[in-house]
Amino acid sequence: MALPMQNAVTYHTVIPSSGKEINYRPFLIKDEKELMIAQQSEDIKVMVNSLKNVIKNCVKEEIDVDTLATFDIEYLFTQIRAKSVGEQVELMLKCDIDHGDDNEKAVSKVSIDLTSLEVKKPEGHTNKIDLYDDVSVTMKYPSFDVVSKLQNVNQADMNIIFEIMIGCMDTIYNTNEIFHVKEQTKDEMIEFLNNLSSTQFEKIQNFFNTMPSLSKEIKYNCPVCNKEHTKVIEGLQSFF
Repeated sequence: MALPMQNAVTYHTVIPSSGKEINYRPFLIKDEKELMIAQQSEDIKVMVNSLKNVIKNCVKEEIDVDTLATFDIEYLFTQIRAKSVGEQVELMLKCDIDHGDDNEKAVSKVSIDLTSLEVKKPEGHTNKIDLYDDVSVTMKYPSFDVVSKLQNVNQADMNIIFEIMIGCMDTIYNTNEIFHVKEQTKDEMIEFLNNLSSTQFEKIQNFFNTMPSLSKEIKYNCPVCNKEHTKVIEGLQSFF
């Protein structure tokens, strides 16, 4: 006879990039164990894979976590964590003034409600980019793995930059035709990018520079000098 298993409470939210509503359950002990082991490993690849595994396990619907945008994963994880181990998380924020021997005292404890976090979309951000004449491109958001790769890339390494750009380009189109990037060869895409002007190339770069992010504006006063600070913290690492 099988042991009785509890039915976890179900909550719902939406995936920020698509607006799709999904249902999810809080962490179970097995999920927390996986996250703890990953954190102790201090291996970014292991931690990212564990993060994606836990989200996949907690979400009731079938989702491809490998194709979710970084801000989707960050948002979903914070919502699941809020319902699992508490909606409040405490951050220790420093004063931006050097207080010498009192620097250790110039730290403010700020409590953040995880359920209040939002994915902020910068004004003017778009995934449809007009390049020249009637030629435009549509972009798709990079996955968590791609963003991790982007953060470690040497800005002078154009081969890697091209690889990331091509991987995030969805279509190239004009008034008469639509070209699906996945159907083009790598050499064709490299030639396409090489023939852009600096201004046109910067338009594509700006898509990455202005991507939506999980962020929150926080105000706090330094306990030593009482100076008021306003900081925007963003990204999953800022909240945990």
